Amino acid sequence: MTAQPMHTVADDAFATPFGWQDSGLEPLPWFPFTVAASRGHTDAAGRIAQRAERAYWCLRRLFGFTPRFRLLALAPGDWSRFATLPAYGSTHFTADGHLVVGTEPAAAWHDVSRFLASRLPQATLRNLVRIHGRDRAHPDGPDLSGVADTLIAHELAHVIADQAGATFPRRWLAEAFANYALVTVLAETDLAGLQRVGTLAEAALLLGDRAPSGGALDHPDGALDPVSSVLAHLALTRGVMAAYAHARSRPLARWFALARVDRKHEPDADHEFGRMLARDVHPELGRLAARCAQWYGAEAKAA
Repeated sequence: MTAQPMHTVADDAFATPFGWQDSGLEPLPWFPFTVAASRGHTDAAGRIAQRAERAYWCLRRLFGFTPRFRLLALAPGDWSRFATLPAYGSTHFTADGHLVVGTEPAAAWHDVSRFLASRLPQATLRNLVRIHGRDRAHPDGPDLSGVADTLIAHELAHVIADQAGATFPRRWLAEAFANYALVTVLAETDLAGLQRVGTLAEAALLLGDRAPSGGALDHPDGALDPVSSVLAHLALTRGVMAAYAHARSRPLARWFALARVDRKHEPDADHEFGRMLARDVHPELGRLAARCAQWYGAEAKAA
């Protein structure tokens, strides 16, 4: 039986029109969802809204589900009034139906660039800088603002999963699903963006044991620091890109349908997630889940 979308606080929020006069934000018309932008930042907001629109239509067609949200593209001065995450530029969905994104990338991307510049082989680093450009804070590292720009598709996939009643027994599975959606959107709408994400994911592989597995997203001690979180996501991205390269978006659609099924008995061991994904979705996802489960199990025992 397919799980039915649940009534949420966001549903109640949509029953009331957006308070434009009190918000101090500007509307951007002609999108299939409400877009509100910080005054004086409509150019950046328009670029973000176009990315969101491409992801919206791509994932709506694939999943047969229409998400409801208002896109808020905010400058730093407006962030604290609407966002529920304190770090500026951290894209997220709020309980009142807002998909909140910064008009500038989060400062933590500079930290990721600095880390890569200090750890990667010089030849790999030069290639990243050639493709991504130079980071303005750390010129030896790659400019990751282009990668940050693509992540709205990732967050929109989370919105769709939540509103459609899709569930994932581990956080790394939910994040891998959203990363698969991101890869699908980029492959169908932005090949240059896909190259940026792909080259970064492959470069991170050279970090070896210094880069955490995607299973680190379920770390028993809580949230990861921004650099470790990005590296864990890149590990997931390599796995889902392998699935996309073999079967395009078909496994993602199957995974969405599977996650919406109301199952009375979830697998009771992490390794069973891998077997289930390999059988019902795609073998590459089964291998990815097995790697995550192995890392997570070792860390949980150590803790």
